[in-house]
Amino acid sequence: MTKRVAIIDDDNIFQFTTKVKLEKLKLADEVLIFNDGEEVLEYLKNTKLEELPDILFLDINMPIVDGWDFLEMYKDIEKSKQDRMDIYMLSSSINPDDVKRAEDNIYVNDYITKPIRDEDLTKIFNR
Repeated sequence: MTKRVAIIDDDNIFQFTTKVKLEKLKLADEVLIFNDGEEVLEYLKNTKLEELPDILFLDINMPIVDGWDFLEMYKDIEKSKQDRMDIYMLSSSINPDDVKRAEDNIYVNDYITKPIRDEDLTKIFNR
């Protein structure tokens, strides 16, 4: 099965290293990069169901539309598209409030502290 992954993060180094890890571990066939939540929302609205990413790695802190704002606007994405994608929140924050907020959000599968490790990625793709 083809795995498409979207990395939504404004940190170019994180984007690059995560993409390289995904390719090295042979976990993703295609890696899409977005710099903020607004970019990816437009993409999700205008993309056919079968071309959507399977997994979204969503950073909390970004310019324009951050991870929390993205999740609020994600409610407006059609349900069939939402059902296709798993969202993993990423942050360098270990703030318990952020962790709790992510855990309480119906769209978020898990909260992962940066930097993302190979073990974290393997675990996600083996679910």
